[in-house]
Amino acid sequence: MTAVNEFMHETTPSKFSAVPVYTMDGGRLVVRSGQSLLGVALILAAVGLWIMPGSDLSNDVMLMKLVLSVVAAGIGISLSHNAKTDSAPSVKIDMVRREIRLVRSKRDGSNDRKRFKFADLDAAEMDGNHFTLWGRHNAVLAEVDIKDPRLHRSLKGALQDAGKL
Repeated sequence: MTAVNEFMHETTPSKFSAVPVYTMDGGRLVVRSGQSLLGVALILAAVGLWIMPGSDLSNDVMLMKLVLSVVAAGIGISLSHNAKTDSAPSVKIDMVRREIRLVRSKRDGSNDRKRFKFADLDAAEMDGNHFTLWGRHNAVLAEVDIKDPRLHRSLKGALQDAGKL
């Protein structure tokens, strides 16, 4: 028996939904690790072209080495920089407006803010104190642990009223 569902596959985000979070498998981690490893290998190869002993020092070979090392170093730096993970969004649950706010800090210092009404969620799951909130296209919007019993009852009731639990 396999445990494969539609939420384990890649989703295409719309401009109103959050960026999909791949928490169900390690594919994202493998891709980022591969990017980082390839980036470091290209940077080392660019440096290795110049420190390799016994190479020909004619003008045409030097020009080819220069172009190759600049291209390899540029691609390596961009791959290594791109392999860094984004910061996790801070989740704010507004019980009065019955909405979830996700605030994600970008690399350039600006904040990306998105709001989702409880009624607009695709689904919500509750496992003890742990809530998982699913947005459009089965993208995981937030996973929160709520320890306060009063807030737990309030969120559970609001999600049940919206028909999501």
